[in-house]
Amino acid sequence: MNPKLTQTILLTTAVSGVVLVLVAYALWGTTAAVGAFVGGSIAVANAAAMKFLVAVGTRPVGDAKHMRGRLVVMLFLKVTLLMLVCWLCITKWGVSFDGFTLGIGAMVLGILLGSKLAPPPAMPATATGGEAEV
Repeated sequence: MNPKLTQTILLTTAVSGVVLVLVAYALWGTTAAVGAFVGGSIAVANAAAMKFLVAVGTRPVGDAKHMRGRLVVMLFLKVTLLMLVCWLCITKWGVSFDGFTLGIGAMVLGILLGSKLAPPPAMPATATGGEAEV
């Protein structure tokens, strides 16, 4: 995966989270803004974890089959933890549902905006050392 893309997604998720906290405050007040802050924080943590796991999971350690299997297990655990934390926030810890739902939307906005704003990946070099033609 393109490291510039994951960095851009992380930054746009953070900015989206801040904007959504302000929207929650304007629409529903302080309680919802706190919920949006919690949701946005979880969205940023998810983007940071994804960036880290892709960097670690794609390091060549063995053959491609083991590398892919290791990445799948790590991503499964990340998604499971994400779902557990979201469930705990809403059901056990009393975070505002409306605010949390709005804040966690930073995850989607970060991915959509980050993929549009990220610089295109570098073209692979050919055997002669020049850039590949498309």
